[in-house]
Amino acid sequence: MFKQITVAIITPTHDKKSFELGLQMARNLQCPLSVVECFYQQPPMFHFFETKSDKQALQDRKNKIKSELVKWEKIAKKEGVPIKTQFALTDSIAHWVIEYVTEHEVELLIVDYPKLSSTESTHYDDIINTIHHKAKCHILTTKQC
Repeated sequence: MFKQITVAIITPTHDKKSFELGLQMARNLQCPLSVVECFYQQPPMFHFFETKSDKQALQDRKNKIKSELVKWEKIAKKEGVPIKTQFALTDSIAHWVIEYVTEHEVELLIVDYPKLSSTESTHYDDIINTIHHKAKCHILTTKQC
């Protein structure tokens, strides 16, 4: 049915629900799984140069994401599912995800959508709507109720 499944983690607060669903579907359909985690490139505190604390905050965030992706790779390998992971530092999460889906010929995209504050949910609603309208694949959004 699907030859390529991708899980896109687009919110800073998420649970493993999207990953677990993608893993289960990839195992059942015997297809590879990709997991991409996207986060915004924060502008430097001073607009013209990055401070030491800017660089450290970015490195801490990258390390956290990398360790999470490594954990998920181990889980997928135990389940016998081929997996590729990647993280993206971007100015536009929606456009990056759409480009990724197109380049990698993704047939099913699973997007996370945990409980967020009203301000955050408005922002991420826009991202998810853009992905839904412009991505040329099936899209499944997992919500935390």
